[in-house]
Amino acid sequence: MSAEKDTVLVLSAPDPTAKAVMAELEHHPVNAVALDIGDFPARLALAACTAEDGQWVGRIVGDGVEVILDRVRGVFYRRPSQFCLPEGLSAGDRALAEYEARLGFGGVLASLDCWWLCHPHTVARAEYKPLQLRELRRAGLATPRTLITNSHAEALAWAATIEAAVVCKQLSPVALEEDGQVRIAYTTPVDVAALDPESVACTAHCLQEHVIGKLFEARVTMVDRTAYGVAIHAQSAAAALDWRRDYSNVRYERFDPPAEVLAGMRAYLAAMGLRYGCFDLVATENGFLVYECNPAGQYLWLEHATGLPISAAIAAYLARGQG
Repeated sequence: MSAEKDTVLVLSAPDPTAKAVMAELEHHPVNAVALDIGDFPARLALAACTAEDGQWVGRIVGDGVEVILDRVRGVFYRRPSQFCLPEGLSAGDRALAEYEARLGFGGVLASLDCWWLCHPHTVARAEYKPLQLRELRRAGLATPRTLITNSHAEALAWAATIEAAVVCKQLSPVALEEDGQVRIAYTTPVDVAALDPESVACTAHCLQEHVIGKLFEARVTMVDRTAYGVAIHAQSAAAALDWRRDYSNVRYERFDPPAEVLAGMRAYLAAMGLRYGCFDLVATENGFLVYECNPAGQYLWLEHATGLPISAAIAAYLARGQG
């Protein structure tokens, strides 16, 4: 690693998006280092101490990797994997070791005073969908009418007031794996009256009005204050309900969000302390409704489909190293 160059750290499990950003960082005068938190402590060693100004100094080293902590200019934080702990630990020791790793190794990284996209603490807060919906509305963006409940009676009463079809949506970004197959909870139409009250009572459920009269849907990826919008045109019934159900039957084209929507998205990111977010929205004859803003959302397939330079924008943002 050149001593003259500052470092941009890509904190991610190996994936195509991280590789795309790493490739774009080659065009900037920085050392780009890919690091997965999951490699600690098995394949990474940390030594950090406090300096006179309170900052952490030291280094992280591994096989072919060295990161000088006080030379880190920017961090791209993108879904790193879990810590890789030694075999043979008891359940109690494993729980303690994982906690210590998170607060120690993760804590040192989180304390780096640099240009983040986006800081893990900010991302964790922004993943709360109820908070998202509140702040989206406060930012002047319209959202579908929503109920979060574990009460079947309350769901029935709410469904009667909105006089619209109802869909159920997953609150978390979790994708489950069973028998080697990844299971994703897509947007699902529900007959509230037919739901099993005991099943509803077992956890929180997000019920939302089913938006009819869609002109198209869109994903707008914001990097700092710049919007990279893609209109998503469904060409099958499954894709019209949730375009993730049928990627083979959607058409993409570049899309510029209206000025008032762009202003609302910028206001939302500022309120949440984010410099990146993927907004999902739907266009109707009455304007736009925003479903959510994913603080670690996917964009790469849209970059490939439309040529939008999103990875390049992320790399340029991180390499600036100012904020």
